Amino acid sequence: MRLADLISDQGELLLQDAGIEFPARAVSYILLIGERRKISTADIAKLLRQPHQVATQRVELLITSAIVERIADPQDGRRKILRLTPSGIEQFGRLQACLEKAARAFAGLFEEIECDMPAITRRATEALEQRSVLERVRAL
Repeated sequence: MRLADLISDQGELLLQDAGIEFPARAVSYILLIGERRKISTADIAKLLRQPHQVATQRVELLITSAIVERIADPQDGRRKILRLTPSGIEQFGRLQACLEKAARAFAGLFEEIECDMPAITRRATEALEQRSVLERVRAL
């Protein structure tokens, strides 16, 4: 758990240093909204496999911060979609540049520790999706 906490704490500092004005827990939201251009909160919750309530709270934080705005869907007036504000577009660009540098830094880290961490993480995730920790403990 220490590694996850360390990466999270250092990630927050990285975002602050890049002039990013939203918390790390909202990064995936900004990426989805920025890449998709227009997406609903329900779509985000589904894609990120998060409860709708969590997605709504994060979206409200971004709306309050004037990074995201909610508008009526031109094809379905009942549906509300999200899009980046001009400030959000600027923040999205900063985030993309920051993530590109972070990817290069992590590639160097993985080379330094001689471990393909993304591949190992994927394998561990797939194994746990196939057979949960509970199932593994019960099998002992």
